[in-house]
Amino acid sequence: MPNLSKLGLGGHTFIEELGNDPLASFEEQCTIVRECLDNGIQLIDTTYYQERVALGNVLRALGRRQEVQIMAWNFFNLPGQSDKLVGYSSYEPHHIDVMLSELQTDFIDVLVIHTHDDEHKLLQEIELAKQWVEQGKVGTVGLGMAEPAHLNRLPADHPVTHILAPYNIAHQRTKETFVIAKEMGLTTVALSPFVRGWKLDEINSEQAADLLLRWVSEQQVVDRVIVSMRKADWVHTNLQATQRGTLTEEENRLIKEWM
Repeated sequence: MPNLSKLGLGGHTFIEELGNDPLASFEEQCTIVRECLDNGIQLIDTTYYQERVALGNVLRALGRRQEVQIMAWNFFNLPGQSDKLVGYSSYEPHHIDVMLSELQTDFIDVLVIHTHDDEHKLLQEIELAKQWVEQGKVGTVGLGMAEPAHLNRLPADHPVTHILAPYNIAHQRTKETFVIAKEMGLTTVALSPFVRGWKLDEINSEQAADLLLRWVSEQQVVDRVIVSMRKADWVHTNLQATQRGTLTEEENRLIKEWM
């Protein structure tokens, strides 16, 4: 059994948008997930419904659902917009069965609620998620794009265990949120370590991906780092990067120059 990795696989692996690389074939997607599981990357994050459908098909083909910790967000297939990446929708009672069907499973390990400023509605969503936990359809709950105010307003009996937000060299303000989350005993999940794929193209350095991933993975307030990978070889490349050790002064200087 491989040691569990700090890395998680991002759902953008399974869609064409939001990256700077061609969409991986179904066979390559299966290989990517297989390599992740074989090397201790068990957490797989899915944002959009297209990602859930793709992951469900991959896990069915591999027969390895029980080895995966699935995170899923509230971005749905809306009427007339099936071919688009739409914004988030507030959870409603029917949504959990839709998500389970897309993933071809009877259980979501971490259900993510995208935060917003309607405090009453957000508390309703948290209560609904709590009911799904009690029904055995959800393991636990995460708050996505969370800020300190969201954490401070959580009810005493909340089911939230994970806090997810972009944390990279360009989004360092997230550290405040993660410090509060850690003090509350919550798991922190850093999103977008490379900012976006096109940022790597803009930097135009062979070292960029390695250094940016190492920067976020060595942050003490970060428990997990979500990385999208459209080539199986990058599974090992990213794992090796996180094992390379603390950034040198010269490497830190390079990162500051890029940003």
